[in-house]
Amino acid sequence: MADNQRHYNTPYTGTHLNRIAFPMGGMGAGMICLEGTGAFSHVSIRGHMDFYNEPEIYAAVHIKGQSNASKVLEGPVPEWKYFGTAGTGNGGRNTVYGLPRCGDATFHTCFPFATVGLHDDDIPLKMKITGWSPFVPGDSDASSLPVAGVEYKFENTTNEVVDGVYSFHATNFMSTATEGHAVRATRNGFLLWQPGSEKKPWDQGAFSAVIDEPDICVDCSWFRGGWFDSRT
Repeated sequence: MADNQRHYNTPYTGTHLNRIAFPMGGMGAGMICLEGTGAFSHVSIRGHMDFYNEPEIYAAVHIKGQSNASKVLEGPVPEWKYFGTAGTGNGGRNTVYGLPRCGDATFHTCFPFATVGLHDDDIPLKMKITGWSPFVPGDSDASSLPVAGVEYKFENTTNEVVDGVYSFHATNFMSTATEGHAVRATRNGFLLWQPGSEKKPWDQGAFSAVIDEPDICVDCSWFRGGWFDSRT
């Protein structure tokens, strides 16, 4: 008989990853969860809890010169999402479940850090995601900063040079109206913006994604075609 139990203080694997959602963000400052597979969910940054809010936010890696070597940096989608998420009976059009992704994932946590390990037979890299929040014991101001840190680490597992591209993507999930919202390039990143209005000033909100690497390219306009061209 197979042992499906997870032993204390060991990494989470397999079906034990299905319901993991590690909260990131300063105390009382909103939240984004890093799931056991490396996905982002429970995005709650508008002053209230928004469980199961899973907008299109994802990172990806592409290995040049190799086939099947473009993958979302997440493990397999938990089966419950295919049947328990709104719209999946119609193809899950507002998700990235259908994009190619890594074949295996592991999860380990040691507050305030969470680590996701990724493996895929088509990617000659050892891949690791580390998520964390600012946490300084005794300093409530620093520990309440509205910041979530996510680090992606890639290690070449071959004896050859690997030429790859890392990318981070998001739709403007701050948008609440058909007018005024925008995606703007910033220094080393981008800003998702939604202005308020006279009748709904509370609609104003912004989300910033920034990387501490000077040599990057920011593209604020996905391919503008029809249907699902921009995502695929």
